[in-house]
Amino acid sequence: MKIIGLTGASGSGKSVIAKMFGFPIVDADKAARAAVEIDECLESLVENFGEEILNNDKTLNRKELAKRAFAEKEKTNKLNEITHPFIIKIMNDEIDMHKQNGACAVVLDAPQLFEAGCEKMCDVVIGVLADKELRKKRIMARDNISEKDAVLRLSASKSDEFFIE
Repeated sequence: MKIIGLTGASGSGKSVIAKMFGFPIVDADKAARAAVEIDECLESLVENFGEEILNNDKTLNRKELAKRAFAEKEKTNKLNEITHPFIIKIMNDEIDMHKQNGACAVVLDAPQLFEAGCEKMCDVVIGVLADKELRKKRIMARDNISEKDAVLRLSASKSDEFFIE
């Protein structure tokens, strides 16, 4: 089974492009949402980013975590260090399921494909680019966040030159 890696900055349109291939999609963002529901992952996040990242019901307040994690590169790296192993396990399980179901290829939609080291599992990697202002508007609408928070998230992304290379 072939694995097509699809990467690019947040809001670049990866999900739209992924659907165009017509293969099953393994979505790293969905895997990330599932990963933070795993007790071990959530406990490590709280230990590193504080109790304030939790809602009253002890679930993750994603907006608060994002504010803290994207404030400094070191904190973003810590977030990745904690979550990537859980996310990769979830994605690998999904890839295996598609393989067992006879899929000839899957699209791995992963904004942090290289940061997680997942490019090694791909047969081909495609970078998706879009105008920064357009990405900001998409992120604000998609995640229901302020312009300030969207800019913070964009600043944590790799440059267009990185994805071109």
